[in-house]
Amino acid sequence: MGLDLYVGSLTRYYLESPVAVVEQMARHQRVPYAIVHDARGLAGGHELGPVIQSAVLAWREGLRQQLHERVDGSLDWDESPGGPCFTDKPGWGGYGGLLLLAAHQEYPELPLPDEVSADWADDPAYLASLDTGSGSRFDQVLIPDLWLPSRFGFTFRTQDLTGQEIEVGSSAMLLTQLAALRAAHPAGSSPVAATAHATLAVLHRMAERAMEHGLPMKLDF
Repeated sequence: MGLDLYVGSLTRYYLESPVAVVEQMARHQRVPYAIVHDARGLAGGHELGPVIQSAVLAWREGLRQQLHERVDGSLDWDESPGGPCFTDKPGWGGYGGLLLLAAHQEYPELPLPDEVSADWADDPAYLASLDTGSGSRFDQVLIPDLWLPSRFGFTFRTQDLTGQEIEVGSSAMLLTQLAALRAAHPAGSSPVAATAHATLAVLHRMAERAMEHGLPMKLDF
């Protein structure tokens, strides 16, 4: 399974999901819906768009109530399905290397692996960094799979539109932490750093676009 990175409205993202996912989303957000099928027996995007957008807006309102005054500014973004959209493919190897760099910056006494192996997620420094949670200096790199276009200095766990547990962070703070990580680990400092820096550049570029256009950014796998 590959790893993609998506910047755009969540309405547009879920518009391409199977109908069963849309139905689950509507039920979870308590949005009235009726799936309309076209002549081929498939649900048309025109009919699903309002259902998905209503579900996303209900989910976002729930976040506002959950976070209260903890977020600076308005927790708001464009949810029109026809808005700007960007995608890229960082891949698991480079993304794993990026997480290893961040984790070993937190635990420099633990040796950084010579390469990004298939079991990188079992690395002791990475596991220890996850245990520290939002206390990590690189929590915005290590923890979230969804980043919002707002500035807040923490990550939090919530449910996505279908009820699945996700970790959420801030694209603005992610940019700050990626810059610090780049400075701490130059690209040629180790084989893992060389692998990770290509993904760091992708993530940085996409987070800049997310902030420029005021859109969520999501890992897709």
